[in-house]
Amino acid sequence: MQKTVKIPLKDFQQWMQQLLLDPYQQTGVNPDDLLSNAENAASIEDVICHSEKLTAKQHLAIYQRSYIARLRNCMSQQFSALEYALGEAIFCAFADDYLASKPSYNYNLSFLGAHFAEYLENNRPDANEDVKEDWIDFMIELARFEYAIGVLFDEKAEENYQLATIYTPENELKLVPVFSLFKFQFPVRKYYYDFKNDKNPDLPLQNESYCVVLRHKFKLSIYDLHKEQYDFLCFLKEHKDIASAKELFKIHCKENTVQFEQVWSSWKERWLDAHFFRV
Repeated sequence: MQKTVKIPLKDFQQWMQQLLLDPYQQTGVNPDDLLSNAENAASIEDVICHSEKLTAKQHLAIYQRSYIARLRNCMSQQFSALEYALGEAIFCAFADDYLASKPSYNYNLSFLGAHFAEYLENNRPDANEDVKEDWIDFMIELARFEYAIGVLFDEKAEENYQLATIYTPENELKLVPVFSLFKFQFPVRKYYYDFKNDKNPDLPLQNESYCVVLRHKFKLSIYDLHKEQYDFLCFLKEHKDIASAKELFKIHCKENTVQFEQVWSSWKERWLDAHFFRV
């Protein structure tokens, strides 16, 4: 007969979460220590009922396996390109350790991988080596980009705006609400695109790249940028004014005014077609 144990709800939730996410106590946290506020000493057998065929621990193990599998599947969906790049076995090993060391406290599983890139950075295999491995830097950048894609897709923002046209005065041009710029050490955008289009990309060599991700009518679009375009759009996003962005860009890049206006005319036409601007 099981003894009666009174456990504060918060302690019970933390205890159960620790058991589910860290069944082998890889994080060094003993779940029993989380029940220190219980009126009586508590164990798994005191909290979970056994059955004729299974012990309390065996019942818990079923829940542990299914719960971790569910979270791992969510991680796999959020970081599908990264899973391909690392290989399923290595990805799952990292994901399981991440889930155990940084358990989610949000009911929404879309936030599950929020700190995964940070985790990869802090747990890189070459952390103690003088010479760092380039491929690890690529994996970290790819993780950041994939998570950002999900965030931008779900971001709450105005959608009922009017797109700018070639006839819109420049002083009325504004960037669309969901508009994010990226700078990478590697061709991350190309690798991500090739993976999504079943081209089975190889790990790329280091090569600085730039891109922008924007959303219009709940559809994400990704465009490559040159460094100069990235710099100009950074100025525009910060100052929200075409004239100010132009002046800052010409000062920063030492651009001749006449030459820049010719380049700007080409950029503006291309970016209007790509829905960069609203009124």
